[in-house]
Amino acid sequence: TGPTECRLQTWKALSELRSEGLIRNAGVSNFAVKHLIELQQQQQDGGVVVAPVANNQIQFNPFQPEHVMETIQYCAERNITITAYSPLGGIMDRDKTLANEILTALSRRYDKTLSEIMLRWAIQRGCAVIPGTGNPIHQKENLHGVYEYTLSDDDME
Repeated sequence: TGPTECRLQTWKALSELRSEGLIRNAGVSNFAVKHLIELQQQQQDGGVVVAPVANNQIQFNPFQPEHVMETIQYCAERNITITAYSPLGGIMDRDKTLANEILTALSRRYDKTLSEIMLRWAIQRGCAVIPGTGNPIHQKENLHGVYEYTLSDDDME
């Protein structure tokens, strides 16, 4: 069995658990639009009640390629929530964050850290964010600082 068949079999099993009342919702991780369409086609073609996708957990930050934005849009149109992991770019994008003139300018304009700007950006795009840190100061910023302000529509672009 290939990856497509594996995804479909797994989703069928989760759908059965949902129909038995053993789970309320089911979500996916790292699904692009084509993968979500596969599940919908299974629902349409199979005649079996297939659980709707409740959530898609994906890497999401300002440095993601355009296809990720397409996934965000697709999910929003179908009431699939997004949980953004690595909303701060992760260790691989740390240098991009520090060197990004737009983020730096927003940080100065709003008097917020780069992390707060990036988290707020993802939240205003409708994502639940799950930043990771062991630093208590960063934890406080992540929990409170991002809800003290709103980025303007122009700044969201």
